[in-house]
Amino acid sequence: MSAKMIRTETHSIRTTIDGRGSPDWVCLHGLADRLEIWDHLAPKLAERGRAICMDQRGHGGSGAPAGPYDRKDLAKDVIAVLDAFESERALLLGHSMGGVVSMVTALEYPERVEGLVLIGTASQCSEKAASWYGKIANSGEQDGIDGLRRTIYGAKSRKEIVADAQGIAAVTRTLASLHTEPLTPLLSAIDCPVLLIVGKDDPMGPKASSIIAEVLPQADLVEVEGCGHWVQKEAPARVLDAVDRWRSGSSPGPR
Repeated sequence: MSAKMIRTETHSIRTTIDGRGSPDWVCLHGLADRLEIWDHLAPKLAERGRAICMDQRGHGGSGAPAGPYDRKDLAKDVIAVLDAFESERALLLGHSMGGVVSMVTALEYPERVEGLVLIGTASQCSEKAASWYGKIANSGEQDGIDGLRRTIYGAKSRKEIVADAQGIAAVTRTLASLHTEPLTPLLSAIDCPVLLIVGKDDPMGPKASSIIAEVLPQADLVEVEGCGHWVQKEAPARVLDAVDRWRSGSSPGPR
């Protein structure tokens, strides 16, 4: 595996790449995570092509240009990574926020996306969820990383967050926009293959994945027993099995 910093006009993007040949798998983490969240899955993807992981803007070792951001800005970062690795088309694996970015990328740059694997993600959010995202953004702007940690994980949490607090705040506001500007009505324009994977115990709720599946009847939906929000970390073998079955054209699992 090798690391590479990709420079754009506004910021740098930290990436790693492993494997060779096709297809290209681009792994997009969720809010307040970083590319290491894929350590349980990426090595196996590298046996099936090239596994490219990236820190999204404001996260991990990537830079954070001045906000505000639009969801399309996050999709442009994905394209910058594809261009840097001379990848014409890729399979995007998006967890949570990364799934939102994956869907936006498929809508904005359909010619660059071969397929989507969406893990524990959503295409819309309630007013309550949007308010929570607003609280996260406010806490990052006012109290930095400690504020983010308390709001996302609880006052007693010692979970490490490696990020730029202002950048995460700006990214979080793009998630809040899923309430007033949901992706759901736009998803019918996605014509690439889609695999949805969600833990049955995901506190965000499997219903969010079901909503996407209802809009994309050609999509496959797999609910994983005994797993919460980070399925790719909790059950990487089951994720990989579902991906392999999906890629081979057989049913990836019960719906």
